[in-house]
Amino acid sequence: MAKITHRGSWIQISSLNKEDKKNYLTSITLFIVGAFFWGIHLTSVDGILGPKLEEDATNSPMYHAARALVIILWAAAAFYQNKFIKKQDEFMQRYYLYLGAWGGIGFISFGMLL
Repeated sequence: MAKITHRGSWIQISSLNKEDKKNYLTSITLFIVGAFFWGIHLTSVDGILGPKLEEDATNSPMYHAARALVIILWAAAAFYQNKFIKKQDEFMQRYYLYLGAWGGIGFISFGMLL
């Protein structure tokens, strides 16, 4: 089972068994790589940082591939995260629900302003 450290800031990866560690690290890695492609997508749309970089960026095959990779990588990350959470104890599952609830509150109160 995972050990929560630094007053609930993160979990100690070394406390996980081999399979849980593999699922957790795979999930985090896929999410970060998907976030990279999400950033590529954001350069093709108007946003708070200014206009898009290219005029005809929405029809570019590179941006279509980046958008498809975001969906595929984040779906795979959710799959591995779900596998990881199902094997954890009730405390760890509640911890993830708690983090998700506060993330939602943070998005509603701050993210919607952007």
